[in-house]
Amino acid sequence: MMTILAALLSGLFWLGGTGLHPVAALTWLAPLPLLLASTRVRPRTVLGATALAWAIGQGGVIGYYLDTLRLPVPVAAGVVLLGLGLATGTVLLARALLLRGRTVLAVLAVPSLWVLGEYAASRLLPHGAWWSLAYTQADARPIIQLTSLTGVWGVTYLLLAVPIALAALRGSPRPALTCLLALLLGAGGWSVWSLGRAPDHAEPLTVGLVALRQPEDGLPIDEPTGRELLASYTARVEGLVARGARIVVLPEKVFAVTDATLPVLVAALAQTEAQVVVGAVRRQPGRATNVALVLAPGGAVTTYEKQHLIPGLEDWLTPGADDVLVGGRFGVAICKDLDYPGLVRRYRTRGASVLLVPALDFTSDGWLHGRMAVVRGVENGLVVVRAAAFGRLTVTDAGGRMVGEATAGDAEMLLAAPTSGWSTVYSRTGDWFPLLSVALLVLAVGGARWWPATSGSSGRTRPRRPADRA
Repeated sequence: MMTILAALLSGLFWLGGTGLHPVAALTWLAPLPLLLASTRVRPRTVLGATALAWAIGQGGVIGYYLDTLRLPVPVAAGVVLLGLGLATGTVLLARALLLRGRTVLAVLAVPSLWVLGEYAASRLLPHGAWWSLAYTQADARPIIQLTSLTGVWGVTYLLLAVPIALAALRGSPRPALTCLLALLLGAGGWSVWSLGRAPDHAEPLTVGLVALRQPEDGLPIDEPTGRELLASYTARVEGLVARGARIVVLPEKVFAVTDATLPVLVAALAQTEAQVVVGAVRRQPGRATNVALVLAPGGAVTTYEKQHLIPGLEDWLTPGADDVLVGGRFGVAICKDLDYPGLVRRYRTRGASVLLVPALDFTSDGWLHGRMAVVRGVENGLVVVRAAAFGRLTVTDAGGRMVGEATAGDAEMLLAAPTSGWSTVYSRTGDWFPLLSVALLVLAVGGARWWPATSGSSGRTRPRRPADRA
């Protein structure tokens, strides 16, 4: 009965602590009931309980995978099973080590399993680093500062290490408490230092963001509805520029243009003293691309082609291959590009301090996908100015502070955005933490395999047999 209760609690915590609108505190608690129960029952019981908990926890995202992202059923099932494998593997491996009295190894090494699972998914699946527990903490600025050192992998590690340490307090209070203090001092110290960083005194820049109602794949600019939308955007842009905007960012895929109709767009939006970044579908003979057009005062056009397209939804488009840096410090990217840490890291390496990002999103994932962009900024010390057609308009500084936010639909913002970024350990070194996790996982598996169980190690040293329960 207690095992079923633990499964239900963990499932509800995962349901509330992950998904499209997670409650950050619940993510830390999710594995804890299962971990506490695991040392009292047999492995197969733990396996069943964890499977039940994970199934409950995934209830909030199955519809998103199938209906919104339109993932094929086998792919959606694979994502769910990946999470199930990581959850069961983490709980069972922690159980094995705690029963052997290897508390420090359980706390500090077992979380590497989940880290490596997320990292493998980011490298092997065509979606980048979009599947990570770390994004659940995106509104907790002290926590996400760790990404500037380790990338998202360090936050995921912490989200598993803490509940394992809490579970170990019952049977091995001294080493468990030591591990908790070490984690607190390490992560907390880095956070305090990061939040206390003083950026250089670069002059802030007045930026405008606008998102009006639009279809998902761009209105042809030579059709009446396209001309009407262009007139509406032109009026909004001119109003923002009149109030001081020097850069205005519009969403992704606002218009559909050809070589013949592109001059119409340029003539309408480039006749101000500001740079305008507008997303469009550009159709040319034999290819169509998802582009961000940077329109300079006077009509000069710089074109960025989206490099990372959404599988299944954008297969009809041709991906781009080149980064675009405007004015030496403004990097340009589009929506899903920011699911790829390597792309953002390249911009930081080339000297960018601000990212200008037209985006789309799918309404239900507006918070989540917008916060992924926030995390990319913190990882690499970049200001992010992002306008999503069906999500959020956001401006964040290099430390992840939300300077301004609005919900798209018929929204605009005008604000003074910081322009100062800074180099981070992660922007210089990349994904070093998964490499460390390989070594930690080897230690964890070795400890579970070759160390015998010790009495008094973690509450109950062996699962109860039926006779014990009577």
